[in-house]
Amino acid sequence: VVLQNVFNLIYGPNETDFKGNKALCYDIKINFRFYHLGGNNVNFFLKKYRGTVDVSVIDEENVILYDYNPQEFIYTRIRKGMEHRNATKYPIVFQLNTHNKAVQVIIVRQNVAKEWLRRRKLTDGSNICILHSIGRCGSTLFANIISQTKQFNVLSEPFPITRLGFTLAQNSETTPMDSPENLDLIRTVFLLLCKKEDERYFIKSTVTLTGHLINLVHKALPQVKEMFLHRALTNVLPSFQKLFGPLRFFGFPRHAFNLIPMRYRKIWKKVEADSVYKKWAFLILVHMHPYYLECQAGRTMRAYSFESIVRNKEAFCRDLFSYLDINQKLLPQALSAFSIDSQEGLPLSKKILGQYPKVVLSDEERRWVRPVAQNLFGIELRQEDLLATNFPQSYTFGN
Repeated sequence: VVLQNVFNLIYGPNETDFKGNKALCYDIKINFRFYHLGGNNVNFFLKKYRGTVDVSVIDEENVILYDYNPQEFIYTRIRKGMEHRNATKYPIVFQLNTHNKAVQVIIVRQNVAKEWLRRRKLTDGSNICILHSIGRCGSTLFANIISQTKQFNVLSEPFPITRLGFTLAQNSETTPMDSPENLDLIRTVFLLLCKKEDERYFIKSTVTLTGHLINLVHKALPQVKEMFLHRALTNVLPSFQKLFGPLRFFGFPRHAFNLIPMRYRKIWKKVEADSVYKKWAFLILVHMHPYYLECQAGRTMRAYSFESIVRNKEAFCRDLFSYLDINQKLLPQALSAFSIDSQEGLPLSKKILGQYPKVVLSDEERRWVRPVAQNLFGIELRQEDLLATNFPQSYTFGN
């Protein structure tokens, strides 16, 4: 940070550079590459100011929305030739591409970016499909299936969507989640990510603390298509423990409770959880509940369980293709995704996670979670594996 401040004093920008419909462009001199679950951070770059560029630069293929703050949208330019929308090759876009492959940082004031969107007359979301999930439930496989068809630009876990989840939840104590300013921000972020109005986009949202967006995105973008993916908690919880490791798994709930909407923080005060598994189960229920609320309100949204997908792969793909208007002739390409480890080469791969010992929930923890789910969230969990059973069953292939 100190070295960056020195660079800024020597090379600029100056006050006049912030005026007009321009973007500020920085060359990245040192890229402190990282791999962690905390998300993007522009402070991991040492950057030298290059000058102003026209705001139309954000329309270029290798210029990608990286993050935002209350005043600015932050883009990175990644090296040319990177297949940043290839979810098979790069399962986690925001970590492996928008940061680690970045060569420039481009900063655009929010009002300038919004004016650019107005001139472009971008859509109301009819070219966007979003997958929400509870995590560790096959969402990367899902994105891989879509990617194999080459019918969508697949954005796998773009960090600005995660930032939206954090921002809206943290401010929910003072600002209603569906306030006009929040919906405007949601619309802007999604349309800046999906910037080609004549192309289709599939977004796999980051599973960490973004479940409440299910209640909001369709209010900002009425024509967007959304789907929900879930899995039996007896498999999800151990998988998260393997992913995080014992220390981070134990400490994450304390951090996470400050990043969930206020209404769930109030529910949490009613819960007595004396084990880390109970705390994690509560967080997963917080991800499930927004989808349940949408169902209760009569909204139609595709829901799939991981168990039903692997039980009948072809039936799932046919239904998915029908919903997303994908040619059924592409079914063999989609089915090929099931034979690939969707996170090969990452710390999340089956090979690496399979080296950890199997974790089993205790009978007491199982007995605790079912009445909490039913009484506080209205969600019924099957006794043997804690799979949600009162979600719409039309598209779950015999759960």
